[in-house]
Amino acid sequence: MTPAGVRLRCCCAHRFAALLGFAWLLGCEHSEPFGSRSFDSDQPFNSSPPIQLTLNRGPDRRAAWLPDGSGMLYSTQLPGRSDHDICLGELPPGGGRQRALTCDLSPTGPQLTEALESAAPFDDGHLAFVAGTSPPGAITPDQQALAISRVDDPATRTELFSIPYTIPGRRMHGGLSQLNWLGPDRLVYLGEAVNLIAPCASCELDTLRSGLDAVWVSLANGTATRQVIPGSDNASGVSPGNNPDEVYYTLAGDTRVYRQLLATGAVSQVHDFGPAGVARDVHVIGTQLTAVVGGRVHFVDDPTLGPTQWDSGGLIHVIDLANGSDVILDSPPQPSLFRRPRLSPSGAAVVAEAYPLMITPGPVEGILDTTVSRVGDLFLFGQP
Repeated sequence: MTPAGVRLRCCCAHRFAALLGFAWLLGCEHSEPFGSRSFDSDQPFNSSPPIQLTLNRGPDRRAAWLPDGSGMLYSTQLPGRSDHDICLGELPPGGGRQRALTCDLSPTGPQLTEALESAAPFDDGHLAFVAGTSPPGAITPDQQALAISRVDDPATRTELFSIPYTIPGRRMHGGLSQLNWLGPDRLVYLGEAVNLIAPCASCELDTLRSGLDAVWVSLANGTATRQVIPGSDNASGVSPGNNPDEVYYTLAGDTRVYRQLLATGAVSQVHDFGPAGVARDVHVIGTQLTAVVGGRVHFVDDPTLGPTQWDSGGLIHVIDLANGSDVILDSPPQPSLFRRPRLSPSGAAVVAEAYPLMITPGPVEGILDTTVSRVGDLFLFGQP
């Protein structure tokens, strides 16, 4: 049984092989996340740029830099664990041996499937993240919440509110991602629709996440008050700006990036990628802006799901907002599509999820098809 907020659908019209998101137990065959070399060396697998940070047949995703640039957090699913936990790992800023790993959120953790996702560290040591639990073997989590803890002790946490939830007048948010701090008492994130689908009648279930709203949360007075950012209907990305009042966001099917001041609601367009394609997964540090653009993305008003963006990734662009220059980052040796790029605190490096493109037999004999891997690894561009 799926929980409220997660909708089940068989859909043959869309043939994306990798619909990225919270795939709780889908595709659970994993190798060691770093291979044998990663535990014997402080160096990355290959120092040739872009640097591959992880090597895992399971998911490595949703990286976030520590505020001082001394490392990065990410979610990873380990091999050999009967509980199939999605753990929180930490890597050095340039790659190499895993520094820390947190899997169990409770004393009964080995009897549960637990997940730590969308980690967002703040410069005072606080950590915001999505915590999920379910009995082993469940397709989706039966309990999820936005939680606050500390980077050095994620398990000792305070849960702010449960997921899914509904903000009056909006569609139900079955999940959230792109979580960041706006300041010591403010968070911002992307509220999402979460649906389980089968791309064909005989296909495995997959998880489709599509942005609904950009949301900011006030933590003042010890309560979590959620507010949808006006004009962010069908948002596909959201990022803090350079002060607690400033946010950047992208919209499904849109090539533009927008900036809004929360105090006044004033909105401005900061960049239009135009013919390069649809923009999403925006992130801003100083005058540097990065986003995923183009690639395999399709926005439709689905008769069952409503407005939905199907997204298997695109190319990483880095914009200098001071002069408007646009740089497209190089792909790894194996052609890949990317999701969720994150600029380092200095703005000089980007970490992102890379999903390899694969050539497979198509539905017609003799015709090859290009699909995107269900799971990806983290790659580093530039020097932190």
